[in-house]
Amino acid sequence: MRDSKVDWAKLILDRFLWVVIVLIAIFFAWRAPGFVTGVNFVNLLLHASVLGLLVIGQSICLLSGNFDLSIEGNIQLVAVLAGWMMVPAVGFEGGGGWVLSPFMVIPIVLVIGGVIGMLNGLMITRLGMNNFIVTLAMQLVLGGIAFLISRGFDINHIPASFSWLGSHAFGHIPVQIIFTAVAFIGFQLFLGASRFGRQLYGVGGNREAARASGIDPKSVVTKAYILNGVIVAIAAWMLLGRVGQANTRIGVGITLEAVAAAVIGGVALSGGYGSVGGAFGGVLLLSVIDNGLNLMSVNAFWIQGIRGFIILLALFIEAQKFRYKPRVHVGGRVQTL
Repeated sequence: MRDSKVDWAKLILDRFLWVVIVLIAIFFAWRAPGFVTGVNFVNLLLHASVLGLLVIGQSICLLSGNFDLSIEGNIQLVAVLAGWMMVPAVGFEGGGGWVLSPFMVIPIVLVIGGVIGMLNGLMITRLGMNNFIVTLAMQLVLGGIAFLISRGFDINHIPASFSWLGSHAFGHIPVQIIFTAVAFIGFQLFLGASRFGRQLYGVGGNREAARASGIDPKSVVTKAYILNGVIVAIAAWMLLGRVGQANTRIGVGITLEAVAAAVIGGVALSGGYGSVGGAFGGVLLLSVIDNGLNLMSVNAFWIQGIRGFIILLALFIEAQKFRYKPRVHVGGRVQTL
C-alpha cells in the first residue's frame, strides 16, 4: 500500500526546481537592470548552450551510476588540438603549421573526445579503478598535454568555417542555441525509447539485477563514457567557435558546474534516476543566477559562494527525493519503487 503523504511530498520536490526558477527570474526582473530584454535573453541562452551540452553528457554518465570529472581537460585538449592543427606556426599563436581544413579537424577532434571517454570507461570497468580518481587524474593529464602542445601560447585566428557552431546565427537566433535545444529534445527521446537508454537506467538503478537480466554493465558504462566524450568534444568545438581563441584556460571551472546542474535537475548521483529533460532545469537555474548577478554587478566571489549554496541545496533536495520515493509492501518486505 502506498502512502499518499509520500506521493504529495515527492510531487512537490519534483516540481520545486521550476518554482525556484520562476521566483528567481521575478526577483532579477525587479532588481537587475536589463534582465527582461531580448538581448539579455539571448545572452542567457548562450551561456546555457555549452553548459547544456556538457550536462547532457554528464547526465548520461550519472544515470549509469558514474560521473566524469575530466570535462575541463577534455575541452582544453580538444580546443588546443583543433587550433594547433588549423593555425600556421607563427610564434605567439603556437600553431602546429599543419593548416588543415576545418572539415578534416572537426571529425578528428570528435574521435579524440570519444577515445578519451573510452579510456575512462575501460579503466573503470575493465581495470576496476574508481571513477572519481580515474576521471580526476585524466583531467590533469589532458590539461598537461594541452599545455605541452600550446606551450602556453594563445592560439588565435580560428577559421570562420570552424567557428560557425559557436558564432553564427539564423536571423537573430545563434546556431548554438538551436543546436543545444535539438540535442536536449533528441537525447530525451533517445534515452526514453532506445534499448541503450533502458539498459542505462537498469545498470544505474540496480547493476546486479541488470546483469541477471542479460545486460552487460561494463559495456553499458563504457558506451556511456564514449558518448559523453563525444558530446564534450562538440561542446569544446562550440566554445572555441564562440571565444575564437584556444588556450589552457578555456572551460576552467565548468566541470563542477555541469555536475551541479545535472543534480539540481534531478539526476541522481547514485544512478538510475532522472532525465536529460529534467537536467535542463538545472542548466536554466544556474544560467539565470549567473546572468542576473552579473547584471547586478555582484562581486565574483559572492557568485561562487551562491553557486556553492545552490549545490548544497540540490544535494539536500536529492536526499529528500530518495527519502520520499514511493514504497510498496511485498511479501512482508518494504521495497522502493
